[in-house]
Amino acid sequence: MQNITPIDGWLLNEAVALDLACPGFAGFLLRASIERRHVCAAFLAVSKINDEDRGEAATFLRHADHRTILTAAFQRVPSGLRRALGKSGEKSSDTAYYKRLYRSLASGPAHVVRAIQRMDKLCPIYLAMIEMLPNDLCDHRIIGRLHGQGKAADLIKAVNLMEKRGIDRPALVEALVKSTASIESIMQRWTLRLPFPNGPIPAQRGYRPIKDGIELREAALRYRNCSRHYLLGSLTGDSAFAEFCHHDGRLALIRFERREGIWFLDGAYVARNRTVPADIKEAVNSLVGRHGIIEHRSARTRDDEMAALRSFTRSIFDW
Repeated sequence: MQNITPIDGWLLNEAVALDLACPGFAGFLLRASIERRHVCAAFLAVSKINDEDRGEAATFLRHADHRTILTAAFQRVPSGLRRALGKSGEKSSDTAYYKRLYRSLASGPAHVVRAIQRMDKLCPIYLAMIEMLPNDLCDHRIIGRLHGQGKAADLIKAVNLMEKRGIDRPALVEALVKSTASIESIMQRWTLRLPFPNGPIPAQRGYRPIKDGIELREAALRYRNCSRHYLLGSLTGDSAFAEFCHHDGRLALIRFERREGIWFLDGAYVARNRTVPADIKEAVNSLVGRHGIIEHRSARTRDDEMAALRSFTRSIFDW
Protein backbone atom coordinates (compact mmCIF):
# COMPACT_ATOMS: atom_id res chain seq x y z
CA MET A 1 0.00 0.00 0.00
CA GLN A 2 1.31 3.45 -0.91
CA ASN A 3 2.21 5.94 1.77
CA ILE A 4 -0.59 8.39 2.42
CA THR A 5 0.07 12.03 3.26
CA PRO A 6 -2.54 13.29 5.75
CA ILE A 7 -4.96 16.08 4.85
CA ASP A 8 -5.64 18.81 7.37
CA GLY A 9 -7.17 22.25 7.70
CA TRP A 10 -9.69 23.56 5.25
CA LEU A 11 -9.13 20.78 2.71
CA LEU A 12 -9.90 18.11 5.31
CA ASN A 13 -13.19 19.85 6.11
CA GLU A 14 -14.06 19.99 2.40
CA ALA A 15 -13.11 16.34 1.88
CA VAL A 16 -15.29 15.20 4.78
CA ALA A 17 -18.27 17.22 3.51
CA LEU A 18 -17.88 15.76 0.01
CA ASP A 19 -17.41 12.26 1.41
CA LEU A 20 -20.74 12.51 3.20
CA ALA A 21 -22.40 13.25 -0.14
CA CYS A 22 -20.26 10.79 -2.10
CA PRO A 23 -18.84 8.03 0.16
CA GLY A 24 -15.29 7.16 -0.71
CA PHE A 25 -14.26 10.63 -1.85
CA ALA A 26 -12.00 11.22 1.19
CA GLY A 27 -10.17 7.97 0.55
CA PHE A 28 -9.80 8.85 -3.11
CA LEU A 29 -8.26 12.24 -2.24
CA LEU A 30 -5.90 10.68 0.31
CA ARG A 31 -4.63 8.19 -2.27
CA ALA A 32 -4.50 10.69 -5.16
CA SER A 33 -1.22 11.82 -6.75
CA ILE A 34 0.35 15.08 -5.63
CA GLU A 35 -0.82 16.87 -8.76
CA ARG A 36 -4.36 15.46 -8.50
CA ARG A 37 -4.64 16.50 -4.86
CA HIS A 38 -3.56 20.06 -5.66
CA VAL A 39 -5.83 20.20 -8.73
CA CYS A 40 -8.79 19.26 -6.53
CA ALA A 41 -7.65 21.73 -3.86
CA ALA A 42 -7.40 24.51 -6.45
CA PHE A 43 -10.94 23.74 -7.66
CA LEU A 44 -12.32 23.73 -4.11
CA ALA A 45 -10.39 26.91 -3.20
CA VAL A 46 -12.26 28.98 -5.80
CA SER A 47 -15.60 27.17 -6.08
CA LYS A 48 -18.71 27.73 -3.98
CA ILE A 49 -20.50 24.40 -3.75
CA ASN A 50 -24.01 24.19 -2.34
CA ASP A 51 -24.95 21.25 -0.12
CA GLU A 52 -27.22 19.80 -2.79
CA ASP A 53 -24.39 19.91 -5.36
CA ARG A 54 -21.71 18.21 -3.27
CA GLY A 55 -22.37 14.73 -4.62
CA GLU A 56 -22.09 15.92 -8.21
CA ALA A 57 -18.94 17.93 -7.40
CA ALA A 58 -17.31 14.93 -5.70
CA THR A 59 -18.09 12.67 -8.66
CA PHE A 60 -16.70 15.28 -11.04
CA LEU A 61 -13.46 15.58 -9.07
CA ARG A 62 -13.04 11.81 -8.93
CA HIS A 63 -13.48 11.16 -12.64
CA ALA A 64 -12.66 14.30 -14.67
CA ASP A 65 -9.15 14.88 -16.02
CA HIS A 66 -6.96 17.60 -14.58
CA ARG A 67 -7.40 20.14 -17.36
CA THR A 68 -11.17 19.76 -17.24
CA ILE A 69 -11.20 20.35 -13.49
CA LEU A 70 -8.98 23.42 -13.76
CA THR A 71 -11.02 24.80 -16.65
CA ALA A 72 -14.18 24.45 -14.55
CA ALA A 73 -12.46 26.30 -11.72
CA PHE A 74 -10.75 29.12 -13.63
CA GLN A 75 -12.36 29.15 -17.12
CA ARG A 76 -8.93 29.64 -18.67
CA VAL A 77 -5.96 27.48 -17.68
CA PRO A 78 -2.70 29.47 -17.98
CA SER A 79 0.37 27.73 -19.28
CA GLY A 80 2.28 25.99 -16.52
CA LEU A 81 -0.51 25.83 -13.93
CA ARG A 82 -0.80 22.05 -13.87
CA ARG A 83 2.95 21.59 -13.62
CA ALA A 84 3.15 24.25 -10.90
CA LEU A 85 0.51 22.41 -8.89
CA GLY A 86 2.43 19.18 -9.35
CA LYS A 87 5.52 20.85 -7.86
CA SER A 88 3.66 22.20 -4.83
CA GLY A 89 4.54 19.42 -2.40
CA GLU A 90 2.66 16.61 -0.72
CA LYS A 91 0.79 18.86 1.72
CA SER A 92 -2.00 21.12 0.55
CA SER A 93 -1.74 24.88 1.08
CA ASP A 94 -4.27 27.48 2.13
CA THR A 95 -6.88 28.67 -0.34
CA ALA A 96 -5.01 31.94 -0.97
CA TYR A 97 -2.05 30.05 -2.42
CA TYR A 98 -4.07 28.54 -5.26
CA LYS A 99 -5.67 31.87 -6.12
CA ARG A 100 -2.32 33.68 -6.09
CA LEU A 101 -0.64 30.97 -8.13
CA TYR A 102 -3.35 31.23 -10.79
CA ARG A 103 -3.21 35.05 -10.89
CA SER A 104 0.59 35.06 -11.11
CA LEU A 105 0.58 32.67 -14.09
CA ALA A 106 -2.48 34.20 -15.77
CA SER A 107 -1.62 37.89 -15.48
CA GLY A 108 1.67 38.29 -13.64
CA PRO A 109 4.81 39.94 -15.06
CA ALA A 110 6.89 37.82 -17.41
CA HIS A 111 9.70 37.35 -14.86
CA VAL A 112 7.22 36.01 -12.29
CA VAL A 113 5.74 33.53 -14.78
CA ARG A 114 9.22 32.45 -15.86
CA ALA A 115 10.38 31.86 -12.29
CA ILE A 116 7.30 29.82 -11.39
CA GLN A 117 7.69 27.67 -14.47
CA ARG A 118 11.39 27.02 -13.80
CA MET A 119 11.24 26.31 -10.07
CA ASP A 120 11.92 22.70 -9.07
CA LYS A 121 9.42 22.98 -6.25
CA LEU A 122 6.80 25.47 -5.11
CA CYS A 123 5.04 26.44 -1.90
CA PRO A 124 3.47 29.62 -0.48
CA ILE A 125 6.87 30.87 0.74
CA TYR A 126 8.56 30.38 -2.63
CA LEU A 127 5.62 32.05 -4.39
CA ALA A 128 5.80 35.03 -2.02
CA MET A 129 9.54 35.40 -2.75
CA ILE A 130 8.90 35.21 -6.50
CA GLU A 131 6.29 37.94 -6.24
CA MET A 132 8.50 40.26 -4.16
CA LEU A 133 11.83 39.96 -5.98
CA PRO A 134 12.69 42.43 -8.78
CA ASN A 135 13.13 41.19 -12.33
CA ASP A 136 16.88 40.58 -12.24
CA LEU A 137 16.86 38.75 -8.87
CA CYS A 138 13.73 36.74 -9.63
CA ASP A 139 15.57 33.68 -10.86
CA HIS A 140 14.88 30.10 -9.79
CA ARG A 141 18.60 29.56 -9.15
CA ILE A 142 18.56 32.37 -6.59
CA ILE A 143 15.15 31.73 -5.06
CA GLY A 144 15.88 28.08 -4.35
CA ARG A 145 18.90 29.10 -2.22
CA LEU A 146 17.15 31.78 -0.18
CA HIS A 147 15.95 30.81 3.28
CA GLY A 148 12.61 32.54 3.54
CA GLN A 149 10.98 35.87 2.78
CA GLY A 150 13.10 37.74 5.31
CA LYS A 151 16.27 36.73 3.51
CA ALA A 152 14.73 37.67 0.17
CA ALA A 153 13.88 41.13 1.54
CA ASP A 154 17.45 41.47 2.86
CA LEU A 155 18.86 40.49 -0.53
CA ILE A 156 16.81 43.19 -2.28
CA LYS A 157 18.03 45.89 0.13
CA ALA A 158 21.62 44.68 0.15
CA VAL A 159 21.92 44.53 -3.64
CA ASN A 160 20.33 48.00 -3.95
CA LEU A 161 22.85 49.36 -1.45
CA MET A 162 25.79 47.74 -3.20
CA GLU A 163 24.65 49.16 -6.53
CA LYS A 164 24.45 52.65 -4.99
CA ARG A 165 27.99 52.18 -3.68
CA GLY A 166 29.37 51.48 -7.14
CA ILE A 167 29.15 47.70 -7.50
CA ASP A 168 28.30 46.49 -11.03
CA ARG A 169 24.78 45.17 -10.40
CA PRO A 170 24.53 42.96 -13.52
CA ALA A 171 27.87 41.34 -12.65
CA LEU A 172 26.77 40.73 -9.05
CA VAL A 173 23.45 39.25 -10.17
CA GLU A 174 25.25 37.05 -12.69
CA ALA A 175 27.45 35.74 -9.87
CA LEU A 176 24.39 35.04 -7.71
CA VAL A 177 22.71 33.18 -10.57
CA LYS A 178 25.62 31.15 -11.90
CA SER A 179 27.49 30.20 -8.75
CA THR A 180 26.54 27.08 -6.81
CA ALA A 181 27.86 28.59 -3.57
CA SER A 182 25.48 29.87 -0.93
CA ILE A 183 23.93 33.32 -1.38
CA GLU A 184 25.64 34.38 1.85
CA SER A 185 29.14 33.47 0.67
CA ILE A 186 28.67 35.26 -2.66
CA MET A 187 27.38 38.40 -0.96
CA GLN A 188 30.33 38.25 1.44
CA ARG A 189 32.86 38.15 -1.38
CA TRP A 190 31.22 41.03 -3.22
CA THR A 191 30.84 43.10 -0.05
CA LEU A 192 34.62 43.10 0.24
CA ARG A 193 34.79 44.96 -3.07
CA LEU A 194 32.75 47.92 -1.82
CA PRO A 195 34.86 51.08 -1.55
CA PHE A 196 34.96 52.75 1.84
CA PRO A 197 34.11 56.44 2.20
CA ASN A 198 37.10 58.71 2.65
CA GLY A 199 38.60 58.67 6.11
CA PRO A 200 39.79 61.70 8.08
CA ILE A 201 43.35 61.81 6.74
CA PRO A 202 44.44 61.49 3.11
CA ALA A 203 47.20 59.12 2.05
CA GLN A 204 50.72 60.42 2.62
CA ARG A 205 54.19 59.13 3.29
CA GLY A 206 54.05 56.62 6.12
CA TYR A 207 50.25 56.59 6.17
CA ARG A 208 48.04 54.40 3.96
CA PRO A 209 44.24 54.51 4.34
CA ILE A 210 42.44 51.15 4.08
CA LYS A 211 40.24 51.62 1.00
CA ASP A 212 37.90 48.61 0.90
CA GLY A 213 36.95 45.33 2.49
CA ILE A 214 39.62 43.39 0.64
CA GLU A 215 42.33 45.53 2.22
CA LEU A 216 40.60 45.43 5.62
CA ARG A 217 40.39 41.65 5.52
CA GLU A 218 44.07 41.42 4.58
CA ALA A 219 44.94 43.71 7.49
CA ALA A 220 42.76 41.70 9.86
CA LEU A 221 44.57 38.52 8.84
CA ARG A 222 47.98 40.10 9.33
CA TYR A 223 47.24 41.86 12.61
CA ARG A 224 44.92 39.14 13.95
CA ASN A 225 42.77 41.65 15.77
CA CYS A 226 39.17 42.80 16.00
CA SER A 227 39.34 45.00 12.91
CA ARG A 228 37.39 42.22 11.17
CA HIS A 229 34.29 43.31 13.14
CA TYR A 230 34.27 46.81 11.62
CA LEU A 231 33.51 46.11 7.96
CA LEU A 232 29.98 47.50 8.10
CA GLY A 233 31.08 50.49 10.16
CA SER A 234 33.76 51.22 7.57
CA LEU A 235 31.14 51.04 4.81
CA THR A 236 28.84 53.50 6.59
CA GLY A 237 31.73 55.88 7.23
CA ASP A 238 31.41 55.49 11.02
CA SER A 239 34.80 53.78 11.18
CA ALA A 240 38.00 54.18 9.19
CA PHE A 241 41.30 52.31 9.17
CA ALA A 242 44.78 53.16 8.02
CA GLU A 243 48.20 51.57 8.27
CA PHE A 244 50.94 53.64 9.83
CA CYS A 245 54.58 52.98 8.98
CA HIS A 246 57.16 54.29 11.46
CA HIS A 247 60.39 55.72 10.02
CA ASP A 248 62.17 52.48 10.99
CA GLY A 249 59.64 50.32 9.14
CA ARG A 250 57.54 49.12 12.08
CA LEU A 251 53.82 49.03 11.33
CA ALA A 252 50.65 49.79 13.25
CA LEU A 253 46.99 49.71 12.34
CA ILE A 254 45.05 52.87 13.20
CA ARG A 255 41.30 52.94 13.73
CA PHE A 256 39.20 56.10 13.68
CA GLU A 257 35.60 56.51 14.76
CA ARG A 258 33.16 59.20 13.68
CA ARG A 259 30.63 60.58 16.10
CA GLU A 260 28.09 63.23 15.06
CA GLY A 261 30.21 64.07 12.05
CA ILE A 262 33.45 64.45 14.00
CA TRP A 263 36.36 62.02 13.69
CA PHE A 264 38.11 60.67 16.76
CA LEU A 265 41.10 58.40 17.17
CA ASP A 266 40.09 55.02 18.57
CA GLY A 267 43.69 53.89 18.86
CA ALA A 268 46.71 52.30 17.25
CA TYR A 269 47.20 48.55 17.24
CA VAL A 270 49.97 46.12 16.49
CA ALA A 271 49.75 42.39 15.73
CA ARG A 272 47.54 40.37 18.08
CA ASN A 273 46.78 43.53 20.08
CA ARG A 274 50.13 43.45 21.83
CA THR A 275 51.26 46.56 23.68
CA VAL A 276 51.95 49.39 21.26
CA PRO A 277 55.50 50.74 21.64
CA ALA A 278 55.49 54.18 23.18
CA ASP A 279 57.35 55.80 20.30
CA ILE A 280 54.85 54.46 17.73
CA LYS A 281 51.93 55.65 19.83
CA GLU A 282 53.54 59.07 20.15
CA ALA A 283 54.16 59.26 16.39
CA VAL A 284 50.54 58.30 15.63
CA ASN A 285 49.17 60.87 18.07
CA SER A 286 51.40 63.50 16.53
CA LEU A 287 50.18 62.67 13.02
CA VAL A 288 46.48 62.68 13.81
CA GLY A 289 46.86 65.72 16.06
CA ARG A 290 48.12 67.73 13.12
CA HIS A 291 44.75 66.99 11.50
CA GLY A 292 42.75 68.08 14.55
CA ILE A 293 41.85 64.57 15.69
CA ILE A 294 41.84 63.55 19.34
CA GLU A 295 41.46 60.16 21.02
CA HIS A 296 37.94 59.15 21.99
CA ARG A 297 35.54 56.15 21.93
CA SER A 298 31.87 56.13 20.97
CA ALA A 299 29.07 53.76 20.03
CA ARG A 300 28.45 52.57 16.49
CA THR A 301 25.20 53.11 14.58
CA ARG A 302 23.49 51.23 11.79
CA ASP A 303 20.60 51.69 9.39
CA ASP A 304 18.08 49.32 7.84
CA GLU A 305 19.97 48.71 4.59
CA MET A 306 23.20 48.06 6.44
CA ALA A 307 21.37 45.70 8.79
CA ALA A 308 20.23 43.78 5.72
CA LEU A 309 23.77 43.63 4.31
CA ARG A 310 25.08 42.61 7.75
CA SER A 311 22.95 39.44 7.60
CA PHE A 312 25.10 38.21 4.69
CA THR A 313 28.49 39.11 6.18
CA ARG A 314 28.58 37.57 9.65
CA SER A 315 31.35 35.11 8.84
CA ILE A 316 33.19 37.12 6.20
CA PHE A 317 36.41 37.34 8.23
CA ASP A 318 36.37 33.82 9.66
CA TRP A 319 39.79 32.21 9.53
